[in-house]
Amino acid sequence: MKIKTYTAPTMSEAMDSVRRELGENAIIVSTQRLGAGAGVRLTAAIEDGRNDDEDFSFSEPKQSQIQEVVRSALEYHALPSALTERILSHIKEAKKKDRLVAFASALDTVFAFHPLPERMKGQAFMIVGPSGSGKTVTVAKLATRACLSGRKVGIISADSVRAGATEQLAAFTSILDVTLLKARSPDNLSAHVRSLRRTCDLILIDMPGLNPFLPDDMDYLSAYTETADALPVLTVPAGIDPFEAAEAAESFAETGAVYLLATRLDAARRFGGVLAAADGGRLTICEASMSPNVARGLSPINAVSLARLLLTSSGEDTEPTTRKKT
Repeated sequence: MKIKTYTAPTMSEAMDSVRRELGENAIIVSTQRLGAGAGVRLTAAIEDGRNDDEDFSFSEPKQSQIQEVVRSALEYHALPSALTERILSHIKEAKKKDRLVAFASALDTVFAFHPLPERMKGQAFMIVGPSGSGKTVTVAKLATRACLSGRKVGIISADSVRAGATEQLAAFTSILDVTLLKARSPDNLSAHVRSLRRTCDLILIDMPGLNPFLPDDMDYLSAYTETADALPVLTVPAGIDPFEAAEAAESFAETGAVYLLATRLDAARRFGGVLAAADGGRLTICEASMSPNVARGLSPINAVSLARLLLTSSGEDTEPTTRKKT
């Protein structure tokens, strides 16, 4: 096996080097961020004597039945090939283990899953993402869920860019009888968060849609994330291009995003972009928006529920691969 390490300013540039030198069939062994401004280090591997121009068939007898099913599902969802191979490398064949359990175990190894820590008194979440990713609706869903469980919620709108953004939130907060404040600057946002913490169990901050590929937009977001004591949560809509999603997530992660909340799973057929974003930004997958219904629109997601979703939506069932004889 040929193993090589690449260092580059960004993850996308490192991946380009891997594809150029080792081909699309290279497996990513490890990734490491080298600190602010120092770039990333990526280690990739490929079998000796093989390259992207050769017939590298993954349907050989060595591939297990579970791997065939999982590969089919991942290819349907259009995951980047390197990420697909990494997930497949963690598929373990075992007696009494069905494809759902094996797939979930692999996903749990590759990705991090954890519900949002919203039960901590005075917890603040900053909902970030590109324009149209579902930030404002996500804020409304999180607020509704908290209110229905008897918790006091405060909402801050920092979106002075999109026309009607504050008015859209005001419609929700009026129904829920929730405090809505407007933040005009990072210092103003910080003061609002401190004020709401005196009375609120949960604080939600709706940020404007920002372009992850514009340095000015990311500098703008960094000024807010560095000032406000809040956990940034990146909203990623299903159905987007996986490579764009990975690069965008990496950019948002550099401004402080730590959680990924998948949106619009009910309005898309392929979810490869969501997984590519989680991988590219090293983000913890926390929730998924499975319905337009505001009151029941969010569901915590873990490795098992994600594996089931990927298998069933791609047309693969989740039945055991081995059955007892009758």
